[in-house]
Amino acid sequence: MTTLRIDRSPRQLAEELEALEHVDWPAVWAGPPNPGQALDDWCALFGWTPTSVERVLTVRSATGQDFGLYPVREAGWAPVKLLSWTSWNMWAENTSENDEVLTHAADTWAAYVAAARPVLGEPSFAGAWDDSRFPEPPHDRHWLMPRDLRMEDMDPYRMALWREDGPEGRITVMAVSLGSALVPGELRSARINIVCHPPEDL
Repeated sequence: MTTLRIDRSPRQLAEELEALEHVDWPAVWAGPPNPGQALDDWCALFGWTPTSVERVLTVRSATGQDFGLYPVREAGWAPVKLLSWTSWNMWAENTSENDEVLTHAADTWAAYVAAARPVLGEPSFAGAWDDSRFPEPPHDRHWLMPRDLRMEDMDPYRMALWREDGPEGRITVMAVSLGSALVPGELRSARINIVCHPPEDL
């Protein structure tokens, strides 16, 4: 029997995205101050509460979702290169359930995309790993997976992308991540991540 480790509803996802519509994104990308009262005050500007300050800042939003803010440089907190969270995660308990995990992942992703449309609008791309329209990375250090790895691993299995232009904008990516291609006998897992990038990243 498959195991759901994280299972946020489409409505919860829409609420999380709606709350992010009111965030000062230039301030987020500039990055947080060091831990202490200044950090608490900075998080409060966005309605967040810091929950972990070990290497990567983790915050809890008013909707109860934990976000990770990942810095450009590992040695420091600022600037921030992405904000991300996982809304859904399923594991197979035996290999006969590997395909079932993929089916559930695709169905849940589709429900999430439908829930996101009223908040973010129509995505500039929404499709599968082998879609001929799948966006390709503009350079080898880009966050998009190179085509050869994507085709080999089917990762991301599904992806939707929303672009907002201008300094207040962001790139929002909702993807089903599978990881590396399975070896015989390995159990399948899938997770749906939502990642926000600065607009200049694409």
